[in-house]
Amino acid sequence: MDENTRGSTEDSQQTSPKPETSTQVPAGKEGRKKLERLKQEIEGLRQSLEETKSQAEQLRDRWMRAVAELDNFKKRSAREREELSRQAQERILRELLPVLDNLQRALAHANNQEGKAGLLEGIQMIERQFLSALERLGVTPMEVLHQSFDPGRHEAMMQVESEEHEPNTVVQELEKGYMWSDRLLRPAKVAVSKRKDA
Repeated sequence: MDENTRGSTEDSQQTSPKPETSTQVPAGKEGRKKLERLKQEIEGLRQSLEETKSQAEQLRDRWMRAVAELDNFKKRSAREREELSRQAQERILRELLPVLDNLQRALAHANNQEGKAGLLEGIQMIERQFLSALERLGVTPMEVLHQSFDPGRHEAMMQVESEEHEPNTVVQELEKGYMWSDRLLRPAKVAVSKRKDA
């Protein structure tokens, strides 16, 4: 290659410098500082990403445990409700079985000609025992005679003309009503007084 060609090549290299890319770092002390800052930023982002991944994994693990605990709680609650219901039913049955025993004894005596005299007494004893069993379960009969008619506690089956009672007074109990604790278990079926037609 002659000198003219070499000279023109060197000139063209000097006149058209290479374009700088965004990743190039200026040479010298300032460039090294910038490079160090970029490395620190990258390292900080990497650590932040790792921490975020770890937190996300912990949250997912806690969420899955909470879901499993909730499912177990629902199953345990259902089992406990069933058990409480069975215990309540068992308690009621245990209270009623002795009444059934005495009723069967009274019927056995009724078949015996000699035992007919004591049948009424036996049935009255069974009634007392039954009421006692209901009372232990929190069930009490309502007293309704000669009280004002209450549609929340009484069910009027008929009206009876009466001069002795105020209108809307319970004058006859057709079927006894019962309370369970403070709640109405069954309303009393009653006859209610009304004024005698003129």
